[in-house]
Amino acid sequence: MIVVGAGIIGCSVARELARRKLRVLVLDRQEPGKEASWAAAGMLTPAAESAEALPLVHLARASFALYNEFVRQVEQTTGRTIDYRRDGALEVFFGEGAEERRAAWMALFRDSAFQPKPLDAVELRRMEPALAADAAAGALLTDEGAVDNRQLSAAVAEAAQREGAELRTGVEVARIDCESGRTKGIETRQGRISAKHVVMAAGSYSTQIRGAERYAPTIPARGQMVALRPASRSFGMPVRRVVRGPAYLVPRADGRLLVGATVEYAGFEKAVTPGGIGRLLTDAVRMIPELAAAPIVETWSGLRPDTPDHLPVLGPVDVEGLWFATGHFRNGILLAPATARALGEWITEGKTSLPVEPFSAMRFANRAQTVAR
Repeated sequence: MIVVGAGIIGCSVARELARRKLRVLVLDRQEPGKEASWAAAGMLTPAAESAEALPLVHLARASFALYNEFVRQVEQTTGRTIDYRRDGALEVFFGEGAEERRAAWMALFRDSAFQPKPLDAVELRRMEPALAADAAAGALLTDEGAVDNRQLSAAVAEAAQREGAELRTGVEVARIDCESGRTKGIETRQGRISAKHVVMAAGSYSTQIRGAERYAPTIPARGQMVALRPASRSFGMPVRRVVRGPAYLVPRADGRLLVGATVEYAGFEKAVTPGGIGRLLTDAVRMIPELAAAPIVETWSGLRPDTPDHLPVLGPVDVEGLWFATGHFRNGILLAPATARALGEWITEGKTSLPVEPFSAMRFANRAQTVAR
């Protein structure tokens, strides 16, 4: 069994398969977890952030429900401690028309089980006193949280190896080797590796691997982020939990405050730009004015694996032994436990108990065939 990609998705799948007593080899072009997994903010947001994300809600909720046990097992296996919290998130609307904009946002949840608690300006200020004076309306989403994605990604990679998976870095996969409708293995720049099963979890780079692009036409979506260290005053961190508004703010246990994130389609160019970082800083200060004096301690960017419909690509295809777990866009950290569980069940039991129907790995290939006709 080969897993192509050692990000949070690939290593989570590898760990699950190894726990199911399969022999697993994980391949990556660089160090584990150093692409989108490293660049994320680690928000755990099962609620839809937009109307186009509504198909994700059921799978996102299932994955969030798995998170406590997922983190506990990884910590137990590795002996590492992961900064993980489930203290909810605030959605905040500023200025004129704030209540109308909140009403439109809350309409997204009418057909889901989420019931955000509306908050007025006084309640917002009670929960987060550092908010700007014109924070006029908001909502509390109790079933949300955050995790330090860098800690988690490193721990999951180690856990996969401790469970028995082998991990090789510096290996660039060029092609899926198929014959007569069956997977035979993969071709790398260094040579061929045979396997009866291949799981494609290569994120944005899936589309660059011959034989994968038909099923996973992934698109790199650059996200720029900045970390501040505002906890220099007597009251400490200016926000206690994840706060979303023009930007999102994610506090870390080490005293940093992450500000994110842009969504840019600039190919495979990972860059930090004045325009991108400038917008994030402007939005952060708009939300929390005292951040204007906070030191900048880090800036970075990463490439999220987007798809044409912004939904992940999961499961088997019409080539026996070929599986996909990619295209998670902005939700890879959240969806890692459910993706791993789904692939583990599929490969060892022939079906999965999780709600994955909208994410069929055949949907883009079928559309291409329809157009060709």
